[in-house]
Amino acid sequence: MQLAKKIDWEDPDVLTYARIGYYSAQVLVVAMAYGLIALIKSKNDTTSLTYDAPQKPGQAEGAPTTITTTVRDYDVDQVKQFIQSTVTSIVIISVMHWQFKFTQPLLMQSILPIKNLLTHKEALIHLWGDAPEGSLVRPFVAENPLGALAGMFGGGNDAAAAPATTDAPAVAGDAAASHAHKD
Repeated sequence: MQLAKKIDWEDPDVLTYARIGYYSAQVLVVAMAYGLIALIKSKNDTTSLTYDAPQKPGQAEGAPTTITTTVRDYDVDQVKQFIQSTVTSIVIISVMHWQFKFTQPLLMQSILPIKNLLTHKEALIHLWGDAPEGSLVRPFVAENPLGALAGMFGGGNDAAAAPATTDAPAVAGDAAASHAHKD
């Protein structure tokens, strides 16, 4: 952010370069995400994955919905959610810039989406070759950005937020993943 304060945002040339850089970075991120989808589809992991869908905020408490899918379809859906959040971010930053004349977010938002894609759980598994263990076990637990704050005040039960899985598919998925990793 210190760099953003030193840039002359009033210079039309600087502003044009910032806009080109921002929108180019967004196109690159979306293209890389679709490349990640192609990589996931080429691996074609058809291991069965069964889990309980997490409750949506404001939804009445009831019996959890059980979802049965494949690892491949789950991974593709996760990357599609990332693309959707990226497009939403593009719209928000564009409105902030063009309507309200905020320019400094263009610099940070040119870098962060690339970092977010390269550190996304799907990229860690498929692009970087990390084993789907620990925090990379499917289904992924949605990270609560306010979890640390809630933990300070004695709230925030992370176990309740984690989607429940059935044991058999998880074990089968772990065995298939470890076998695939050895090949």
